[in-house]
Amino acid sequence: MDFDFRLKVFYVAANTLNFTKAASELFISQPAVSKNIQEIENSIGTPLFERLGNRLALTPAGKILYKHAQVILEQYNQATYEINEITGKQNGNLFLGISTTISQYVIPKMLVEFNLHFPQNEIKVTQANSKRVEQLLIKNEIHLGITEGLPDNRSLKFTPYIKDEIVLVTRNTNPLCKEERFVLNDIYKLALVFREAGSGTRDIIDCKLKEAGISLQHLHTEIILSSSESIKRYLKYSNTAAFLSIHAIQEELKNGDLKIIELEDFSIERYFYITHLVGGLAGLPLKFMNFIQQHKGKIYS
Repeated sequence: MDFDFRLKVFYVAANTLNFTKAASELFISQPAVSKNIQEIENSIGTPLFERLGNRLALTPAGKILYKHAQVILEQYNQATYEINEITGKQNGNLFLGISTTISQYVIPKMLVEFNLHFPQNEIKVTQANSKRVEQLLIKNEIHLGITEGLPDNRSLKFTPYIKDEIVLVTRNTNPLCKEERFVLNDIYKLALVFREAGSGTRDIIDCKLKEAGISLQHLHTEIILSSSESIKRYLKYSNTAAFLSIHAIQEELKNGDLKIIELEDFSIERYFYITHLVGGLAGLPLKFMNFIQQHKGKIYS
């Protein structure tokens, strides 16, 4: 296990060529990154990194190890799963970490369908924001994650699952709904409700608005809430607006409680991602990943 983690630290550091960023992605301290890499260097007897001016680079030995590291990690994970299967340590358990929007609105039917096909398994779902799900994966506390954040952690593999659109919504009785035309700069006139920092939905909204030249600090944020469900309830009693996943508001759109504010020349599209540690999957986690990919057309059917 120690070797597995040290190699993982090296792989992420080699990807980022920045020990501070590697520490952030691995949720450990920068000195811990340096220590693990130094232990590998001491073991093989040669440096893996060198300084070239202000930047970090791989040595010839580092380049060789980097070339083989992902393959080694994949084979190590595969071997671990296969050994756990024959020794009974896996016991049909599947630990999932699912970010809030997906957990509440997308995955419940998939879990029911999976249990109907494979009834002998015990599944535990931890609901958390995307950053927390990534942290649980790094710590090996869950087998698989489904996240809505931006896929920028090099110690994890992100596989696109389903497409999503984030739309601006308000309650149907808001006088704003009578207006026929909205441009993006009209957002400065609105009282807004946002998710908390660390939410995958919040991250992509922040990113897309910045790309469009919207100054976030100049927006009128009335309140920050911790879930799409609490935001929808808040919208019900106020003339505020919020960016929410289209998957989160299906019922409210059908019954007319909420209405989409269509912004000209602006949209936010993204994918939900199946997320796991760099390296291969096997056993029940692989079976579950394949199943939800094959049956994603049944989410709302």
